[in-house]
Amino acid sequence: MKPYKNFLFFSSVLLLLAGVVFFFGGENYPIGEYARVRIPRFDEMGRTAGTPEEPRVFVMTEEEKAAFLAVDSSMLTFPELLDLPFYPFEYGDAATHPLAAFFDYLSTMTDTCELVRILHYGDSQIEGDRISSTIRHYMQQSFGGGGMGAVPLFSPVNVSSYVVEKSMSWRRQYVTDREPSNALGATMGYLHTATRDAANVRLRVSPYILYPDAAPFSTINILTLNTQNTENIEVSDRAGTQFRIQNQRIGEYFSLMSFPFDTAQRRSEIIFRNSGNTHLHSISLDSRYGITVDNMPIRGAAGYIFSRQKANLLQESFLLLNAKLVLLQFGVNLVPNDAGRTVNASSIENALARELSFLKASMPDVSVVVISVSDRAYKDGERYRTNPNVPLVRNAQRNAALRAGYAFWDLYEAMGGENSMAGWVNQRPALGGRDYTHFSARGAQRVGEMFYKSLMIEYVTYLKQQKEYALQQKLQALNEPH
Repeated sequence: MKPYKNFLFFSSVLLLLAGVVFFFGGENYPIGEYARVRIPRFDEMGRTAGTPEEPRVFVMTEEEKAAFLAVDSSMLTFPELLDLPFYPFEYGDAATHPLAAFFDYLSTMTDTCELVRILHYGDSQIEGDRISSTIRHYMQQSFGGGGMGAVPLFSPVNVSSYVVEKSMSWRRQYVTDREPSNALGATMGYLHTATRDAANVRLRVSPYILYPDAAPFSTINILTLNTQNTENIEVSDRAGTQFRIQNQRIGEYFSLMSFPFDTAQRRSEIIFRNSGNTHLHSISLDSRYGITVDNMPIRGAAGYIFSRQKANLLQESFLLLNAKLVLLQFGVNLVPNDAGRTVNASSIENALARELSFLKASMPDVSVVVISVSDRAYKDGERYRTNPNVPLVRNAQRNAALRAGYAFWDLYEAMGGENSMAGWVNQRPALGGRDYTHFSARGAQRVGEMFYKSLMIEYVTYLKQQKEYALQQKLQALNEPH
């Protein structure tokens, strides 16, 4: 054998041995993003260390990966929403998404067959079922449900969704009263009667309702104190047929009574016999399953409403109502009319942070979205400009939400940011009112549409991330030795 051939031969052997030592190291070697091959480790005698196993690899085809990662995004295909702008949610760097609990409920709605409630609290911007009705409509279109949710029996404005007729014996106790009762619960108030005669409430769908398809209800849910004698409550449909309680959930303080109908209804009457003992917290026009959104306006409020009552009562009412998501939309009352005044942003942030901390301690499993103040304009000479306090209030709300670990949605920026309210007022049809503070009916609908779209984009993104993580776990398990 010639010298150069000897050299090539021994070099090849050395390279082969080095490759064997390197390759047969008993490690997992990735192949692309979704697959790996495992090579057993050999001992000095050439035997496999540990249990003998064959090198194997599991590779998922692109079609299989696509099927595994598929997410239903039909809730984003409404034609009127396709060209609508949206604004992303903000949240801190927590390991768990702040809306994970609510999103997980949404993803299993078809399996649970339960009624999931969203509570939309706000100031005068949401009065009259504004904004809430739009969110409710699209959520019910996507996840099922019907009815208009909780119906306030006292409202300072006309409500386009329903008409309420009631006897004169009702009196209201509310969270904004000078000396609020501690027994308020999630509805932030209650009604009681000062007479022992019968008190009645008649409810019917308004002919001017914005979303008629969502109007019919198949169940009436009544939240009262648990001292209420259920035999004194009569619920009847349009034909006068009476319906009895089919389900009652009783807590230490509250009682939730459900009256299901045989068919969908558009009007009903409720009579409270011997009503002097009645403490009525809410009447909800609902379906048996799906999504409902309760409109909870509190005129003049700044959002500091939860800590004014006992935490255990608040928690119990949330559980009975099966509330999974809370929307907090306040702020316009924190912006002074005088644009020359400057708010104490630090004080606003700390006050809201304390409120959110109380809410989180009381209901840790309930997801919360803080919706920022909307733009509010003042007249500067011949032009309307953003009140300089609006960004200060918005920043305080954002900081408080992130401190509490909640999600934040910037309505001010979603509208267009600085001077956007003036632009909304000048659109045709107008999206803002002539006070340059409140939305018009069409503007409120636009806000609800933008919020829904932003929420659903966040939901679809969350589902995709969960699917990708599950796929990685599946492939890792398939390629690990047994």
